[in-house]
Amino acid sequence: MATQYPLSGVSRVIHPDGTVDRVEFHDRPQTADETRAFAKYRDLSPLELMRQLRTAEWNADVAQSERDQWKASAQRLQMELAQAERKLAAITPDGWELPKTVRALLAHAEAHGWRSARAWTPRGTDEMLLKVVLGRDALPSDAPSRGAQWRFELTWICVPGSARRARAGLVRTPDRPQWHDAPSVRKIRELIREHSYAKGAA
Repeated sequence: MATQYPLSGVSRVIHPDGTVDRVEFHDRPQTADETRAFAKYRDLSPLELMRQLRTAEWNADVAQSERDQWKASAQRLQMELAQAERKLAAITPDGWELPKTVRALLAHAEAHGWRSARAWTPRGTDEMLLKVVLGRDALPSDAPSRGAQWRFELTWICVPGSARRARAGLVRTPDRPQWHDAPSVRKIRELIREHSYAKGAA
């Protein structure tokens, strides 16, 4: 059963036909803190109270709009920073070069319309991790499909003069969208060739 608070005010509503409705307000009693805070409003007319309320709502809307603008700016800067970091990480460090296998794989993917990205990460004083991502969006020709893209994530451990794959890497495909072990580089090249991406085919 709802709590019935004592009568705190009465208002009368006059309708166009001349009838009058009495509206009673039963509010929770003021706390001591509210009594002190509301004291400055005690001598204001109902019209002035409405003006004060309108001003407060306008200020709240302006504050919310400013927060939204700052949030959008922060998100945009974060995206720009992430993009700059990706571009920086893709630059081959001085004294290093892309392994021959990786160069050939990237060129093969690009030739068949696939997107690619790479990032170098230092690992100790004379070792680097090279992460390579290859992918494209799914096409109707990929049916039956349950996923929206092809994506390979591969990593090589590089030392001066040589490189080797770190584990199998990961892949997800339109017909198997959950991450699972990637196949060999040779098989990846075959899959890319068999599922070449043509612009406008989506």
